[in-house]
Amino acid sequence: AANVARALAKDNKAAGLSFAMPEANSLGLALMGGGNLSEAFKAVQEGKADTVLILENDLYRRAPAAAVDNLMQATRHMIVLDHLLTPTASKAEFVLPAGAFAESDGTFVNNEGRAQRFFQAYVPKDDIQESWRWLLDVMKAAGRAEAGSWNVLDDLVSATAEAVPGLEKISEAAPSSKFRMLNEKVARSPHRYSGRTAMLANINVSEPKPPQDPDSALAFSMEGAPTQPPGALTPFFWSPGWNSIQSVNKFQSEINGALRGGDPGVRLIEPPQAGSGLYFTAPQRPFEGRPDEWLLVPLYHVFGSEELSSQAPAVAQLAPKPYVALSAADAERLQVQEGSQVELSLAGTVQKLPVVVETGLPKGIAGIPAGLVPVEGAGLPAWSKVSRS
Repeated sequence: AANVARALAKDNKAAGLSFAMPEANSLGLALMGGGNLSEAFKAVQEGKADTVLILENDLYRRAPAAAVDNLMQATRHMIVLDHLLTPTASKAEFVLPAGAFAESDGTFVNNEGRAQRFFQAYVPKDDIQESWRWLLDVMKAAGRAEAGSWNVLDDLVSATAEAVPGLEKISEAAPSSKFRMLNEKVARSPHRYSGRTAMLANINVSEPKPPQDPDSALAFSMEGAPTQPPGALTPFFWSPGWNSIQSVNKFQSEINGALRGGDPGVRLIEPPQAGSGLYFTAPQRPFEGRPDEWLLVPLYHVFGSEELSSQAPAVAQLAPKPYVALSAADAERLQVQEGSQVELSLAGTVQKLPVVVETGLPKGIAGIPAGLVPVEGAGLPAWSKVSRS
């Protein structure tokens, strides 16, 4: 891809590379640095740590099942913060209920290196709270001095910007919780939310007070400043007389232009000057297959590949069933047809799966639906064996 971009540039045709991240905030995590999962496993197994804290992750999607089982046997205490009851959470000593994305505040770094703030859509119920609040409670209980001055999201954003060199600009991603317009907060809800008085009338005819939000300049209400907020605080695109996405035009400086008040977020990294970037120092070798193995790659689907949405019954029923995709040449080589059963050997596990003949796959490469557990934890792409069942 880099060579193609370079060749186009020589013909005065603007070209560049756009990197697609594997998950939300993958780039933000990379900018933070730190070790990898295998190093953490090794530290526990060597007795350097006796407590494991798992933050909104299912380890069985990150590592082979045997490696995760060994970790759990070597761990004295395992604490999980999550909004899903995953296989990892079901084996933990303590599970703290964390808010899902719509119940949390934080910062994402997208694929272009832009830090963007996100805010709660609603307040979670019962004992559920944001993961960072659970961690703050744990730090305070442990007597960590720095946690004493952290009370709202702005405190953590400032501390992160100071502690991590690559994230020093994240405070600029959105206005702070003290931001006001005409001495009022920004309304999260449009005028149509006036019908809210009927939502709880069957419980109490007296409308309850809207919850307070100390972490943002947004209000859990339709009442707020009547003027348009900055782009990073725009909670919805809606305007009287406009339908659907057409209302975006009312929020832009011009049609297909930037948002009024500036586009949300702040760039943390910038591309190099033209001609100064070298992605590869030598030509890349073409793919070479192996006689008795296939390079197994994930195949992403609209439904089922994303972990959270696949927990919804309406989405799960549209997700494909587990399968192995092979090229027509490889299917003929194994003497199998569409729907035939094959055995997939990977990371110490063997599964029987039906075959799907995919004409777009090169010879020597096999594919499985992304999100298939326990194969997902093997760290695809990886070499595997496929044989007739």
